[in-house]
Amino acid sequence: MEQSRKWCAWMLGVPLWAVQAGADELWLVELEHSDGIRLQFQGAEVEQGSAAVWRQGEIWPQPLKPGDQLALLVADGVATRIELLAARAPLANQPWQRAQDRLQSFDEWQLTLATLGTVPLNPLVRWVNGSAADLHAGSELVLIRSADGILQGIEVINPEE
Repeated sequence: MEQSRKWCAWMLGVPLWAVQAGADELWLVELEHSDGIRLQFQGAEVEQGSAAVWRQGEIWPQPLKPGDQLALLVADGVATRIELLAARAPLANQPWQRAQDRLQSFDEWQLTLATLGTVPLNPLVRWVNGSAADLHAGSELVLIRSADGILQGIEVINPEE
């Protein structure tokens, strides 16, 4: 965490953990590779640090493997919490900033994704490695949202497929 923010928190009497929690981002991603130190995803990487892997409220004793669906709290490039996800209800209303999912359908107003559900499509979205012309049912996408939930970027994983 930035030193000036720590200093301000201390001066105002705010607990340091409360300031740190506000800095974490929620990432919903599919693991591509883990060497025990770094977790790698399509277009991103974070350090695992000392964060334990949790699943349904218990520490998961097995190593992570490619294809695992994860929910990460990330601060300054380091995972502060790792949750191995089980099948659950759509996650579109959760406060994630980065998520990877498979497209089921779309129109000019929204994307419908396999895990996230329906995500409103922002006309000012930034396209990375593809465009709207590359979208089709089954496309693998990485979505990036602002902290207030506005879709800012879409990366098409394999636009040629």
